[in-house]
Amino acid sequence: MSKSNRDKEMLAEQVLEVRHEASGTFLDVRGNVADFIRREKFLPHWKIDANVVNFRDESDKMAAEGAFVGYKSAGYLVLNPQTRNFFTDRAAAFWKLLLANKHYELPRLTRFGTRTKVFVPSSLTFEHINNSLYEGMFSEQARSLVAGVETDVQFTIELKEVGFDVRIIAGPIHKDEAATYFQFESDHFKRCGLFLDIDYYTTVDLSQETVPRLLHKAVESMWVKAERIARSMGL
Repeated sequence: MSKSNRDKEMLAEQVLEVRHEASGTFLDVRGNVADFIRREKFLPHWKIDANVVNFRDESDKMAAEGAFVGYKSAGYLVLNPQTRNFFTDRAAAFWKLLLANKHYELPRLTRFGTRTKVFVPSSLTFEHINNSLYEGMFSEQARSLVAGVETDVQFTIELKEVGFDVRIIAGPIHKDEAATYFQFESDHFKRCGLFLDIDYYTTVDLSQETVPRLLHKAVESMWVKAERIARSMGL
């Protein structure tokens, strides 16, 4: 499925990481885990390091998809996914596949987290985007307190939502600056725009079975926030 017009206006890099108690058993079955994932044809290439097995879509590097299984965590990541649901579908599939490996049982889960970095390119100038963000996030009283003329605004907000802690970092991006924040290339990075870094995480009531549900809920909420912020700035 190709990207919709709105999807094309929001480039993303997304990662799922599920942490668990340290497992010495994993160090004895790394090869089995590597062969199992490749045999299931989820990702064709792997590399075994001291404490982790890294999976990728190409032999010499990760072009678009990757995953990892270690003695303290496991996860999946994607660069510039083709659709909004690509990440959740593939990450959930990898998680279920990992649980299906009968030679290795994951220890007790300690943290669920999913992080999305978003770039919204724009034909507006950096100064216009910066001013819109400043006006939207700060009252006139707050602006008068700091005084001066704002030249580069970035904000960090930490939130409590039902089931999650959320951290949002946002700021305007100069032309050609976005390339320093992402692991893939795009002609859109030549433009100014808005950068968002949105992290959803929890350490409460975790189980292997609830990970896909948490993933879908967090990512759906993340896109709602990204859209609202972008629209409020006229992007």
